[in-house]
This record gives sequence, C-alpha cells and structure tokens, in this order.
Amino acid sequence: MSDKLEFLEQALAAGERELNCLLAGEIEEAEQLAKERGQLLEQAWNSTEDENVGLLRDKLLKLKNLQGQLTTEARRLHAELKSDLQRAKQENQRLSGYRTSVLPNPAVRRYLDKAG
Repeated sequence: MSDKLEFLEQALAAGERELNCLLAGEIEEAEQLAKERGQLLEQAWNSTEDENVGLLRDKLLKLKNLQGQLTTEARRLHAELKSDLQRAKQENQRLSGYRTSVLPNPAVRRYLDKAG
C-alpha cells in the first residue's frame, strides 16, 4: 500500500475513534483525534505518489461518510449543550427572583429588638 493510501487509512481509523469519543462524551479526546485526522489528510494530500484512482476514490468516499456522521453527532452535542445552558439560565433567573424575599430588609432590621 502506498503512503497516500496508508495516510487515508490512518485518517479513517482516527475518525472512527473520534466518533466513538463523541458518542461517549469525551470531547477533549475527540478534539485531539480531529487534529490528528486533519494532519493525516494533509500528509495524504501532499504525497506525490501516483495511485490507483479507484482505491483513492473508495477511501475518500468512506472519509466523506464518516465526516457526515461526525458532523451530525457534533451538531447533536451542540444542541444538547445549548439546551442545558438555557435551562441553567432559566433556573438562575428563577432563583434570583427569590433574592428579594429572602434577604432581610435593612430598614426593618434597624427597628427590631435584638435582645429578644
């Protein structure tokens, strides 16, 4: 197998590991694998060896399909994070509404008998 095909095969393997990490919620690991996959694709692109066009096309189609799966999963995670942030914001607004009823009024406190 030529260098170009080897780089593409390694990129496919890294992409599959990246997808598994995204599904497991390991975002940092997925980020590292995405960078690795990008470097492997760059190396394959810069390779000057002549190669069988059919084999390259097959590998590139697999990479394209994998990229679609990665994009779908990343969009799902993004939507999930967005909804979590919106829920947290609503909860914060709800709790801050109770602040005025919980904090003592300083004008009233001044007139209270502290001795009992």
